[in-house]
Parts: sequence; structure tokens; C-alpha cells
Amino acid sequence: KEAGFDGVEIHSANGYLVDQFLQSCSNKRTDEYGGSMENRLRMLTEIVEGIVASGAYPSNRIGFRISPNGAFGGMGSEDNVEMFEYVAKEMNKYDLAYMHVMDGLGFGYHGKTKPVTCAQLRKYYDGIIMCNVGLTKEVAEGMIRSGAADMACFGRLYISNPDLPERFANNWPVADPAPYETWWAHTGAKGYTDWPTYEQEQAQKATETAEEPTAEVASAQ
Repeated sequence: KEAGFDGVEIHSANGYLVDQFLQSCSNKRTDEYGGSMENRLRMLTEIVEGIVASGAYPSNRIGFRISPNGAFGGMGSEDNVEMFEYVAKEMNKYDLAYMHVMDGLGFGYHGKTKPVTCAQLRKYYDGIIMCNVGLTKEVAEGMIRSGAADMACFGRLYISNPDLPERFANNWPVADPAPYETWWAHTGAKGYTDWPTYEQEQAQKATETAEEPTAEVASAQ
């Protein structure tokens, strides 16, 4: 808050600490933080309650992120359907800013249960749902029209499309995804923050066309 942020998202996904408490594949505790679904959720609810109690942010400035389908970090549990339905139901009580659901399968799918979807969690969560992972403009718009989600989040596609909202709004073509290595390799700006906008691409093409030599046609004498 001191840095000027409007709110905070609690990262409860992708095998990081809170996700390790949520999922039975990683949570082997025998105390009040392990075993039952209620106990495994306790860490997340205590974080939310702690932020509110500290005065840093009210509940409606707090969001949380979950990845019920993801395999990243060795995650994926056989009871994820039941667990994340329970998570949605219980977190619905806190009047939070949103629930960020990585329900797409494009970031690795553990295959231990049927995929958990935003539409499924909507039955238990009345607040704002943000969908994420491998979305296209058309899929995101469809999820919002259907009521399964209220917002759509794009990550990797932004690397090669720094002007992604403008491309969507104007129906401009989307650039091919950035190579996998650019997500994590120490290449600095190269391949990560040096992708051109669509208008820059068109301006460059126009410049190159103007600079092309014109062929001279000799007239027959």
C-alpha cells in the first residue's frame, strides 16, 4: 500500500506456498492446517483476514488466484474438484475484489481430475471471476458473454503484443507468441520487451516499401 498499489492479489496458485496448503498432494500436515478441506483453506483465509485487520486494504481490494488444473511445480490432486469448489464457496463469504481462476490447460494439466472450470465455480462464487490461461479474444469474450467470467486476463500474449487491447479493439491481427525461452532466459530486453506494436509494424513496412528501388523500363527505340 505504501508503494501506491490500489489492492493486492494473493498468489494461491502454481505450486507456491498457499497452493501447497490447499492441495492434498502437497499438504501432509496433521495440525489445524492439514487434513480436512477446512484446515487446508485456513492459511488463505487467515491471510485475507490478516490484511483486513491490519488496515492495509479492505476486503474488496483483495483478490486471490488459484490454479486447480495446473501441473506446474508438481501440483495436481485427485480431490481438486471438491477442494476448489469448497474454496470458491468459502471465499465467497469475504466480499473480495475477485477470484482469479487459471482454468485453461495451456500451462500444464495434471490430468488427475476432470478440469475445473470458471462456469463450474460460478455456482459457488457470486463475486467477480477473472479467467486466465491460453485465452484468445474469441474465447474470452465467449466466457464473459456466458456469465462464466466477468473479466479475462492475458499474460504470455502480452509479450509479443504490447498493444494487445488495441489489437483486440481494432480487430488487428495478433503477433505469434514469443518463443518459450524468452519467458525465463536472461536475455534482457531482447525478445521480451522489444516487440513492436501493430502500428509500429505497419510504419516499418511502409518505410521499407518506400525504400525499395524501382525498376527502370527501357523503351524500345
